[in-house]
Amino acid sequence: MWDKEDGSAVTVIFNFRNQNALGRLELSFRIMVKSWFRFGPAIILKQGSVISLEASTILQPISGRESGVVTLSEGDKVRVNDDAVLAPDAIRGEIGTITRIDRFPSSSSQISEQVVAVDRYQQLVKQPRETNILGFALQVHFPKIGDSVLVASNEVTLLSKFRERIDNLAEQLISHLRDSEQFSVLSDGGLDVPFVNQNFDAPFFGDIVRYVLRPKLGRSATKVLSPESSGPPLAAVYASMAGLKFVRAVKVYDRMKPQVPATWRGTIAGDLQVTSATKKNQHYFAIPAGSIVEDDSVIIFDDVGFTGKTRNACIQLVEKAGAKVSAVVNVIEKLYGAQREVGVRGMAILGLSGFKPETAATCKLTINELLMERLDPPRIVDGVRYESHRSLSSVQHQ
Repeated sequence: MWDKEDGSAVTVIFNFRNQNALGRLELSFRIMVKSWFRFGPAIILKQGSVISLEASTILQPISGRESGVVTLSEGDKVRVNDDAVLAPDAIRGEIGTITRIDRFPSSSSQISEQVVAVDRYQQLVKQPRETNILGFALQVHFPKIGDSVLVASNEVTLLSKFRERIDNLAEQLISHLRDSEQFSVLSDGGLDVPFVNQNFDAPFFGDIVRYVLRPKLGRSATKVLSPESSGPPLAAVYASMAGLKFVRAVKVYDRMKPQVPATWRGTIAGDLQVTSATKKNQHYFAIPAGSIVEDDSVIIFDDVGFTGKTRNACIQLVEKAGAKVSAVVNVIEKLYGAQREVGVRGMAILGLSGFKPETAATCKLTINELLMERLDPPRIVDGVRYESHRSLSSVQHQ
């Protein structure tokens, strides 16, 4: 409720609505009035309440799986979202300090004799069908460029909140390791990882892409490649969120006469032979001619890295096409067991340097890389499912 200058009350009716999968929030409200009135800055917090705010502080609604509100104030440090629509390329992913907060002004419009729509934020969008509301206008100073830039409040994340989300993702990943239905270590050190390659946890990995992969991998890549195996889900999610094309390297068993779809307009087959860690058969990788070209910079994704042979074969394939590899990312990198043949060091969402059985049914895992950050000292996770009766060779024959 607001009190008008003449003492009468004004009722506020509002609605929150999630607009699309990116969690963009459309805030619409109507002011029920009999005559035009002047009011101060305000924003709706939740159903049935309105909070009046000074110009130096706002409550920014956020949606998606972490819905709620976050307070933004002058002096706060924020990070510009990597998927920001309006922010210039130079500041996407950059950290700055809020120096001023304003609202995007717009004129009111008469809906009927008794209803006036007010403060419908000026859109100023390049893609109006994708972005209907910008929220508040933040003047943010970026030390990297030595200047201040006007940024929409829904295109930034409070820096402390951004770091909190990364910490939460790390704990979610650890919880996956302790879930006996989603992760287990086999007797020979092999891994069974359903949440990665059987019932892929798309919402979790979507957050991994948004808060970990995109900030760390930058924006120089032009293509994403993943070998035919269990790797494509994360590669496809990353490519979609980063706006890149996705190429799948398929297995072929005769590189001189590769059996590929008849619709391909030519084939580039790699020269390195790979032995499957689980199926023990041998194959090469191939891609359609023209899918990767000379000027491309390619990120390679794989699910679980065992020996490094798949990685090396994919790198050689990309280079044979005339392109360069900008990064190699494994969901899980297994750094123990069989001898590794790694030509290029990759980055891992989860790097495992060893395990030790605790009981016949549980073991301890040693983690040396978590969310693409090296851990020193390593982190020990106990209570992980251990299957002493299963091995990669037994999995092969199931």
